[in-house]
Amino acid sequence: MSTHDAAHEPGCEAESFLLLPHTVTNLAEFTASPRRYLVSVEEEPDRATQLWFKRAAQNPYGGDGIVQIRYFGEQLIPPGLWDDTLAIWFALLDAIEGFLSAGAGHGSFSAEIILSGNRHAAGFSIGGVSNRIEPLAFIPAVLGGAKRYFDWLENRVGRTHPGIPERIEVMTRLLDSFSQPRAVPQESGPRA
Repeated sequence: MSTHDAAHEPGCEAESFLLLPHTVTNLAEFTASPRRYLVSVEEEPDRATQLWFKRAAQNPYGGDGIVQIRYFGEQLIPPGLWDDTLAIWFALLDAIEGFLSAGAGHGSFSAEIILSGNRHAAGFSIGGVSNRIEPLAFIPAVLGGAKRYFDWLENRVGRTHPGIPERIEVMTRLLDSFSQPRAVPQESGPRA
C-alpha cells in the first residue's frame, strides 16, 4: 500500500523534459517507460542544459522532448507526441491565448491542440484525443510550466524569446478577469 496522499497531489502540473537518446528507435518502449528516456528541465536543469547543447551541436534543435501535463493523474499529452519542446510550448500558448480571448483556441506542432469551452468546463484535445478539463485548474498550471521552461531556456541555455514573458503575463491577467464571477444586476425596486 502506498503512503502517497492523493489529497496533497496538485490538480494539474506541466513540466518539460528533454529526450536522452539521439532519436527514439522503439516507440512502444518509449511510451511504456518515458522517464527512462527523459531529463527533467526542472529537476535536473544542469543535465538538461548539457543535453540541449550536445543535441544542438548535431541537430537543428536542442530541445527535442516532451511537455507533460498531468491533470488529476492523467497524462494529457501522450509521450509519443515528442517534438521540439519550444514548438510544443508555442502551440500550448497559442491555444490558451485563443481560449481566453474567444472561448476557443488552436495551436499546432506535430499534433494539433484545441482548447474550447467556458470558464467552468472545457475540452482539451491533442492529436485527436480529447479530455474534459477545468480551465481554472489547467491554465494556471500550464502558464506556470511555460514560464519555468522559458526562464530555464533564457538563464541556462542563453536563448531568449522576446515577448514571451509579457505574453504569459497578459494571459495571466486575462485568466484573472476570465475567472471573476460576473456581477448579476440587482433590481432597483419592486416590480409592479
